[in-house]
Amino acid sequence: MAKVYPPQVFEALSDCLRTVYWYSNDLKSFLIRCGVPRARVSALDWTYKRSAVRELLDELAAQGAAGTPMVKALIGAVVEQDDTFPHLSKLTGKVEGKALVKEALSAVRALKDLLGNQAVVDLADAARVENRTEAERRRSETAVRAQALSKLKQRFIDLDALTDPKLRGFEFQTWLRQLFDLHDLEPRGSFAGEGEQIDGSIRIDGQTLLVEARWTAELVAPEGVRDFVGKFEHKLDNTLGLMIAVNGFTEAAGGKATSGGRLMAIFVDGQDLYPVVDGLIDLRQLLSRKLRRAAEKGEPMYRVGS
Repeated sequence: MAKVYPPQVFEALSDCLRTVYWYSNDLKSFLIRCGVPRARVSALDWTYKRSAVRELLDELAAQGAAGTPMVKALIGAVVEQDDTFPHLSKLTGKVEGKALVKEALSAVRALKDLLGNQAVVDLADAARVENRTEAERRRSETAVRAQALSKLKQRFIDLDALTDPKLRGFEFQTWLRQLFDLHDLEPRGSFAGEGEQIDGSIRIDGQTLLVEARWTAELVAPEGVRDFVGKFEHKLDNTLGLMIAVNGFTEAAGGKATSGGRLMAIFVDGQDLYPVVDGLIDLRQLLSRKLRRAAEKGEPMYRVGS
């Protein structure tokens, strides 16, 4: 009969999955690579990464011996990894990256202590034989990501050819959501610019950005930026907007991105988006660099790489 792991092991494994994978999309990819059915992964409650992990492990624990093979697969793929966790250390700044690695290393060590040395060796060996390693997961993820970006690029080109501006604007909202989701930016709501309420938002580096997107023939004028900023200038002091205009902004538009002496919005245009869908720069990196420039220089539009 297959071994049934005690509750302590499930708790330790839960901590590992939560800390080793910072982004939900990376964790989803890992689970699928370990053999969890894609449909089951999608059905988990991903509102919070912790709740998704607990839901899955509770289900496996309830299965008893029948759930053991899957639990072993997950454990093996966790303990096999390079304990420097390079995929974590490069995510954020030097200090933050070190903190993430330290937390993940502590969680994995706790799991290994519960399992014992020989069990760890056996499980790691099995993971390598079955290609459930982090290196294999990342190779697979890179291929899937490249394919998704290629589809988004072609769709972007197709949208540019549309002659109905309303249809193009509507389809652009869907396109943006897919782009944000691919980069694990937790998109919520609509990114349309009509009305006084902004429902669209993304999260990056722990910060929420309110988003408005426009694809019009004209450049966005100062009045458009002023109206956007006016929708949220009385929210929390650290609230920041992201305004996306495919055809760009007038030279004077940046002057309306401030309120009360504080920069309220950063800009993205089509010239920014093309390198992203070409795979030349990651969208998270693009936005992080723009945010840093905005914090340092107070500039709403910064051409990354300039």
